[in-house]
Amino acid sequence: MGDLHQKLSELRTCFDDGLINETEYETARNCVLEFWATSPPQPEKSFWQKLYDKAVYLKDKFMENIVRPILDRLNRLLIGN
Repeated sequence: MGDLHQKLSELRTCFDDGLINETEYETARNCVLEFWATSPPQPEKSFWQKLYDKAVYLKDKFMENIVRPILDRLNRLLIGN
């Protein structure tokens, strides 16, 4: 349901910002609602799968925060800034 809400909110934002007209908005909105109504529900991830996904995400962020400063320093040393 969250994905549906996000897509409809994005469509509404595009309409409010004048990026699409009312006809395009209604057509796209109907397509999103029809897809949501006819597509089979996605099985919810298990607790362990969610935990694993979070661990992978946090590991990536941690490594990014460790490696980026090292690479920045190396670039400054090699370039001479």
